[in-house]
Amino acid sequence: MNRISAIGLLTIASLATCTGAIAQQLKANIPFGFTVGNTWMPAGEYTISSPLRQVVQVRSADLAKIATIVSPQSSNEPGSGSKLVFDKYGDQYFLRRVLSSSIASLNLDIPQGKAEKTARSRSLEAKVHNGEETMVAAK
Repeated sequence: MNRISAIGLLTIASLATCTGAIAQQLKANIPFGFTVGNTWMPAGEYTISSPLRQVVQVRSADLAKIATIVSPQSSNEPGSGSKLVFDKYGDQYFLRRVLSSSIASLNLDIPQGKAEKTARSRSLEAKVHNGEETMVAAK
Protein backbone atom coordinates (compact mmCIF):
# COMPACT_ATOMS: atom_id res chain seq x y z
CA MET A 1 0.00 0.00 0.00
CA ASN A 2 2.84 2.39 0.82
CA ARG A 3 4.37 1.74 -2.57
CA ILE A 4 1.14 2.71 -4.36
CA SER A 5 0.87 5.88 -2.26
CA ALA A 6 4.47 6.82 -3.07
CA ILE A 7 3.92 6.26 -6.79
CA GLY A 8 0.73 8.35 -6.68
CA LEU A 9 2.48 11.16 -4.82
CA LEU A 10 5.38 11.07 -7.29
CA THR A 11 2.94 11.24 -10.22
CA ILE A 12 1.13 14.23 -8.74
CA ALA A 13 4.43 16.02 -8.07
CA SER A 14 5.56 15.34 -11.65
CA LEU A 15 2.33 16.70 -13.10
CA ALA A 16 2.55 19.82 -10.94
CA THR A 17 6.11 20.41 -12.14
CA CYS A 18 5.13 19.93 -15.79
CA THR A 19 2.14 22.23 -15.43
CA GLY A 20 4.39 24.94 -13.97
CA ALA A 21 6.83 24.55 -16.85
CA ILE A 22 4.06 24.79 -19.44
CA ALA A 23 2.78 27.99 -17.86
CA GLN A 24 6.25 29.59 -18.20
CA GLN A 25 5.82 30.67 -21.81
CA LEU A 26 4.74 33.54 -24.02
CA LYS A 27 2.90 33.44 -27.32
CA ALA A 28 3.34 36.00 -30.10
CA ASN A 29 2.23 36.46 -33.68
CA ILE A 30 5.26 37.83 -35.49
CA PRO A 31 4.34 39.45 -38.83
CA PHE A 32 7.81 39.19 -40.41
CA GLY A 33 10.58 36.65 -40.85
CA PHE A 34 13.36 36.97 -38.27
CA THR A 35 16.52 35.33 -36.99
CA VAL A 36 17.17 33.93 -33.49
CA GLY A 37 20.87 33.26 -32.97
CA ASN A 38 21.71 31.59 -36.28
CA THR A 39 18.24 30.17 -37.02
CA TRP A 40 15.93 31.90 -39.50
CA MET A 41 12.23 31.78 -38.60
CA PRO A 42 9.37 32.67 -40.99
CA ALA A 43 6.52 35.00 -40.02
CA GLY A 44 3.86 33.34 -37.91
CA GLU A 45 2.68 32.26 -34.46
CA TYR A 46 5.44 31.44 -31.95
CA THR A 47 5.79 30.18 -28.40
CA ILE A 48 8.74 31.52 -26.40
CA SER A 49 9.75 29.59 -23.29
CA SER A 50 12.65 29.13 -20.92
CA PRO A 51 12.96 25.37 -20.25
CA LEU A 52 16.12 25.93 -18.21
CA ARG A 53 17.62 28.94 -16.47
CA GLN A 54 19.13 31.34 -19.05
CA VAL A 55 17.96 29.20 -21.97
CA VAL A 56 15.37 30.52 -24.41
CA GLN A 57 13.46 28.38 -26.86
CA VAL A 58 11.44 29.83 -29.74
CA ARG A 59 9.05 27.37 -31.42
CA SER A 60 6.72 27.86 -34.36
CA ALA A 61 3.10 26.81 -33.80
CA ASP A 62 3.52 23.87 -36.19
CA LEU A 63 6.87 22.94 -34.57
CA ALA A 64 8.55 23.10 -38.00
CA LYS A 65 11.08 25.62 -36.65
CA ILE A 66 12.70 25.55 -33.22
CA ALA A 67 15.59 27.68 -32.00
CA THR A 68 17.22 27.09 -28.61
CA ILE A 69 20.01 29.33 -27.33
CA VAL A 70 21.74 30.19 -24.07
CA SER A 71 20.95 33.74 -23.09
CA PRO A 72 21.89 36.02 -20.17
CA GLN A 73 19.22 37.64 -18.01
CA SER A 74 18.14 41.06 -19.24
CA SER A 75 18.93 44.13 -17.20
CA ASN A 76 15.92 45.87 -18.78
CA GLU A 77 12.61 46.10 -16.99
CA PRO A 78 9.65 44.79 -18.97
CA GLY A 79 7.35 47.66 -18.00
CA SER A 80 3.72 46.87 -18.63
CA GLY A 81 2.95 43.87 -20.76
CA SER A 82 5.25 41.36 -22.39
CA LYS A 83 7.12 42.07 -25.60
CA LEU A 84 9.75 40.87 -28.00
CA VAL A 85 12.35 43.38 -29.16
CA PHE A 86 13.94 43.01 -32.59
CA ASP A 87 16.90 44.81 -34.15
CA LYS A 88 16.45 45.62 -37.81
CA TYR A 89 19.28 45.92 -40.33
CA GLY A 90 18.06 46.70 -43.83
CA ASP A 91 15.11 44.33 -44.29
CA GLN A 92 16.35 41.71 -41.79
CA TYR A 93 15.00 41.34 -38.25
CA PHE A 94 16.90 39.76 -35.35
CA LEU A 95 15.39 38.86 -31.97
CA ARG A 96 17.31 40.98 -29.47
CA ARG A 97 15.38 40.75 -26.20
CA VAL A 98 12.44 38.97 -24.55
CA LEU A 99 10.67 40.94 -21.82
CA SER A 100 7.87 39.52 -19.71
CA SER A 101 5.96 41.38 -17.04
CA SER A 102 4.68 38.12 -15.52
CA ILE A 103 7.52 35.59 -15.99
CA ALA A 104 10.85 36.84 -14.62
CA SER A 105 12.80 33.90 -16.09
CA LEU A 106 11.81 35.10 -19.58
CA ASN A 107 13.49 38.50 -19.26
CA LEU A 108 16.40 37.58 -21.50
CA ASP A 109 18.87 39.32 -23.81
CA ILE A 110 19.53 37.30 -26.97
CA PRO A 111 23.19 37.20 -28.02
CA GLN A 112 24.06 38.15 -31.59
CA GLY A 113 24.52 35.28 -34.00
CA LYS A 114 26.86 35.23 -36.97
CA ALA A 115 24.11 36.39 -39.36
CA GLU A 116 23.31 39.43 -37.21
CA LYS A 117 26.95 40.40 -36.84
CA THR A 118 27.33 40.24 -40.63
CA ALA A 119 24.14 42.25 -41.26
CA ARG A 120 25.14 44.84 -38.65
CA SER A 121 28.61 45.19 -40.12
CA ARG A 122 27.21 45.64 -43.64
CA SER A 123 24.68 48.24 -42.54
CA LEU A 124 27.34 50.19 -40.64
CA GLU A 125 29.60 50.12 -43.70
CA ALA A 126 26.74 51.32 -45.87
CA LYS A 127 25.76 53.82 -43.14
CA VAL A 128 22.11 52.76 -43.32
CA HIS A 129 21.59 51.46 -39.79
CA ASN A 130 19.68 53.94 -37.70
CA GLY A 131 19.48 51.86 -34.51
CA GLU A 132 15.91 50.84 -35.35
CA GLU A 133 14.17 48.56 -32.88
CA THR A 134 10.86 46.86 -33.54
CA MET A 135 8.65 45.60 -30.74
CA VAL A 136 6.01 42.89 -30.95
CA ALA A 137 3.51 42.36 -28.15
CA ALA A 138 3.42 38.91 -26.59
CA LYS A 139 0.85 37.31 -24.32
